[in-house]
Amino acid sequence: MPGQGAGDVTVRDIALMLKQEAERVCWFLFPNGRVLGGYFQIGSVDGEPGQSLKVTLRGPKRGGWTDFTQPKGSDRGNGDMLDLIQQALGLDKRGAIEEAKRFLHIENMDPNLIARQRERARVAQERAERKAAGKIESRRRHAHQLWRTSSPLVPSSPPVKYLQHRGIDFAHLGKLPGAIRFKPDMIHAELGRDRPQPAMITRMIALDGTTAAAHITYLERRPDGVWTKLRAVESKKKILGPAWDVGAHIPLWKGAQDCTLRDIAPGTEVECSEGIEDGFSFAMANPGARVIAGGTLGLIGRVQLPPQAGQFNILAQRDTEEQAIETLKESIRQQQLRGREDRSNRIVACRWPPPGIKDWNDWLRGEVR
Repeated sequence: MPGQGAGDVTVRDIALMLKQEAERVCWFLFPNGRVLGGYFQIGSVDGEPGQSLKVTLRGPKRGGWTDFTQPKGSDRGNGDMLDLIQQALGLDKRGAIEEAKRFLHIENMDPNLIARQRERARVAQERAERKAAGKIESRRRHAHQLWRTSSPLVPSSPPVKYLQHRGIDFAHLGKLPGAIRFKPDMIHAELGRDRPQPAMITRMIALDGTTAAAHITYLERRPDGVWTKLRAVESKKKILGPAWDVGAHIPLWKGAQDCTLRDIAPGTEVECSEGIEDGFSFAMANPGARVIAGGTLGLIGRVQLPPQAGQFNILAQRDTEEQAIETLKESIRQQQLRGREDRSNRIVACRWPPPGIKDWNDWLRGEVR
């Protein structure tokens, strides 16, 4: 920073130094916590055992935390390591800064040593960001290679037969989806490399149109010749690639506008399903609609939209599990926040299937019957 003396430690400097010491800070504040899967977990800022407060311990987002016991939108619910010290110890900002200086042993440190520590923290942060960016690019390339080397659909392709079994008629829609391809020998972790399985490989793209990830649905052919999801495994779907990092989506149906999502006309409503089947089911009845899919319920909240997009409609399912209900609420909240950030202030709404019907594919098949 121009004009900054060697010993002039800013709040930003302190936050960056604490970030590199995230796990040590957590153990200092919360001896009842635990580390699991790259996160430090504790019950809340009050320090009781539990897992509702999670602190990221790796990568460029190291030191970021969320306390899920706090109400949505609360200023006590997330922040950086300095914020966590403030919340956990019940201090004001000045008190938290002083405590952080003591923790970092810089309250009486030689100015030149402070400058070196500041520089080490800056270099470590830049290294973490470069490493994370490299991993994202590597995963993106791997996903694109998988999709590119899979077979484009023809009317007899297993994914077409599978979706037809789900009531989706591409003859009615007028074309086969370009985002979906077929791979006859996809490895599934539960079955091992010696039992490759057929799979529907669907391209997930970032807002700029580049491949971000591959959505994999494992398939099997029953003895009666019908194609269904693979029944012998618990996990029937998988996302390969950095879909979460870039807010990717599955481009299912362009509707009345033959253009990328990025280039849709101002005010165009966007329909977003969780899965491929629900999205195409809605398009069957609404062929002029712009339909995308998130791939998972949580990813719907991360989907990046162009600022000119109109109302964002989530093609919701009537889930009864509390986790699914909360994930839907969080996805709505995230999209509302994105609408404020891009100044579109777009409406985020849910489209529900009729009462008594769980999802849009059930609705479609009910009409067919």
